Amino acid sequence: MDFLSNETAPTFPPGFRMISGDSGRRNITVPIPDPPKSTWTINDMSQDALRQKAIGFNCLGSDPPEGSLQRHFLPSKTWIDEICPAGLRLELMFPSCWDGVNVDSDDHRSHVAFPSLVQDGMCPYGFLKRIPAIFYEIAWDTTPFQNLSGSFVLANGDSTGFGYHGDFVSGWNSTILEAAGERCTDPSGEVEQCEIFDLKNEQCEFLMPIELRGEDCYGPRLGLPGVL
Repeated sequence: MDFLSNETAPTFPPGFRMISGDSGRRNITVPIPDPPKSTWTINDMSQDALRQKAIGFNCLGSDPPEGSLQRHFLPSKTWIDEICPAGLRLELMFPSCWDGVNVDSDDHRSHVAFPSLVQDGMCPYGFLKRIPAIFYEIAWDTTPFQNLSGSFVLANGDSTGFGYHGDFVSGWNSTILEAAGERCTDPSGEVEQCEIFDLKNEQCEFLMPIELRGEDCYGPRLGLPGVL
């Protein structure tokens, strides 16, 4: 996410789509706020609706605290400044239903689908093979930009905030990961309940890549990195 100083962000064409959300959207097509899941209709559980419900913009520091995946679009900067004293947490749920055959597809999403309740529920026909669910949470400290004129935009070129994007690159030993998927089934979801892992209380530190050294990553910008 970037902060633009009174500049119009470039946008992708309406046909540009991602697994979760859609950078081509210019309005929201699901109810605000989400109705209770027990009342969801077939329209609420369409793959198009579920893709939009799979992204979240959680206001940090609000009272009472907000739940995950409740707001499916990026609020205005004025709203964030007033309502979110601790910043934003951007959330993304990956599809967890697979067709059981293809490891990819031309649009990189047709081989997978969301379960009926986004994070859980029933897989749709043709995608009955369950795969591990991945949920991303990334916190952004927006407080340094309070009272500055400008707007927050997503660095994928999305000026409206109805799309969000995440990638997963696996560095796991495949044997251990497969064993964890089969045996780590405690309902709590706590990694401590899985005997597969030897947990260590250590903090890793990574050196800044040479390519990024000296790059200005702070303060208002006049455009998106790599775009303007």
